Amino acid sequence: MTRSSVDLRHVALCALVLSPLALIPFAAAPAVAQGALPTSPSAETSVPRFAFAPVEGGALKLDRETGRVSLCAKHPTGFTCEVVPDARDAYEAEIARLKAEVDTLRRAAGMPPQPGAPVPPTAAPNASDLDEAFAYAERFYRRLKGLIDDLRAPSGEERL
Repeated sequence: MTRSSVDLRHVALCALVLSPLALIPFAAAPAVAQGALPTSPSAETSVPRFAFAPVEGGALKLDRETGRVSLCAKHPTGFTCEVVPDARDAYEAEIARLKAEVDTLRRAAGMPPQPGAPVPPTAAPNASDLDEAFAYAERFYRRLKGLIDDLRAPSGEERL
């Protein structure tokens, strides 16, 4: 393995180890809202915004407020911190791009955007559509009524 692949593995491992630390502010937020924790932190109880973990070639910096992880390293010009790419953001962007592409292809093929997705509403029915629907319902009712009458009284005595 090359040095860069080992460095990337260390960065990824440290990011996995430090990512639960990013949830600490969110876990404490309900308690602060309910008054269980003091609202103005004193010097002893304040938590620093950034946490650092040493790794080969520098240190990982975790921003506890945003959850971003950066790799800080010393260069000839001084220390620099570069944000470690978040794989989840990349996956979500790719999923959104693929969904848009699938919708475009479905529209080009004359299919609805997604199976099970609500179909956009069409124009309101006109008078002839309503007349046709009522005529169908009337035929259905008369035929059903006739079948029931035939089953109830074969001799024709009791008719609905």
